[in-house]
Order: sequence, then C-alpha cells, then structure tokens
Amino acid sequence: MSSDLKKIEKKMKILDTAFSLFRDSSVNSTAIDDIVKAAGIARGTFYLYFKDKSDLLEQIILYKSTEYMKEILRETFLSESSSEADFFELIKKFLNCFIDFMIKNKEILPVMTKNISSCLKNLPEFYDAEIYSIYEKLIGNMISLGYTAEGAHMTAFIVIDMTGSVCSDAILHEKPYPIEKIRQTVVDSAITLIKNNASAMRGESCETLE
Repeated sequence: MSSDLKKIEKKMKILDTAFSLFRDSSVNSTAIDDIVKAAGIARGTFYLYFKDKSDLLEQIILYKSTEYMKEILRETFLSESSSEADFFELIKKFLNCFIDFMIKNKEILPVMTKNISSCLKNLPEFYDAEIYSIYEKLIGNMISLGYTAEGAHMTAFIVIDMTGSVCSDAILHEKPYPIEKIRQTVVDSAITLIKNNASAMRGESCETLE
C-alpha cells in the first residue's frame, strides 16, 4: 500500500472514530485524548491531520454528509433514469428519501448540525464517478429549465439546506410541528422554489404554492 493511501486510511479512521464518540456521547464531552486513545494513535499524529477539535468536527461534517448524500442519491436515482421520469417527480422522491433517511438516522442529526448541504460542494473531493454523474445530471436538468450553472448549484444548496434544517428540528424535537405534519409542505415548498427560480431566470412570472 502506498504512503498516500495509508495517510488517507489513517485520516478516515480518525474521522470515523471521532464521529462514533461524538454521536454516542457529545462533541463537548469528548476530548482529543479520548479520540486518539480510541483510534489507537499518538496525539501528535492527530495534529498531522487536524488543527484542533473544531477543524476535526468541520471535516467530519463534510466527510459524513457526503457519504450520506451518496447513499440518498443512490437510493433515489439508480433504479430509474431522470430522462425517463418527470424531473419534479424525481425531486419529490429525492426529498422524501432524504427525510426518510434523517428519520431512520436521527441519532446523527445533532452531530451533523444541519449542515448536510455543505457536502454538495465537496462531492468532487470525495469523488465517486457514479454519484457525481447523477448530481451533474440533476444540475443539467435544472439548466434545461432555464437556470445558469451557478444558479442551479445555488438552488440545490438552498433546497437541501432548507429541508435538512426544518426537518431535523421536526424529527428531533417535534417542534414547531412533527415531521409528518410538515413533510408534504416542505417538499411542495422546495418544488415551488425550484420552479419559481427557473421562471425568474427566464424572465417569466412565478407560480404560487397551492
């Protein structure tokens, strides 16, 4: 195994170990000494990869949220091609899959601090040709609706961030509403946002949420 691969594996081990400790306990109650002991590494090794615990947490969010987004994209799109199904129906399916995933994995939501949307800009870094091609196809569909490339990426970020933020509170605390009470409104609002932004970029009037 090359030295670069060994470095990557060691960094991933630290990330996975820290994530498990943060999830099972909490970020504040987990010290760097706890992490290096559980990972079986020297304290100095930790600082080869991370500046401090805040830097570690930020990289965990990017790493894990990207892995989760890959899983959600696979579950949503690999069974059917976006060219064979209505684009907005696929988006609805994706958002419902996203919400279902958060419900099934509610224990990770406090660690992710609602920032799963940050993974979108990091898909190329944690490269997966299959998944990245799916994401790029979605962006291409948005461009065909009238979006610019930047506008498509920006709107995708907003939709994921909005869905993750609103739904995580509903799932974890059932506040201000339980998730099943607001699920449909969240999905419909996201679809309306995508349609309205496309209309605005084409210089057309926007539709309202029914």
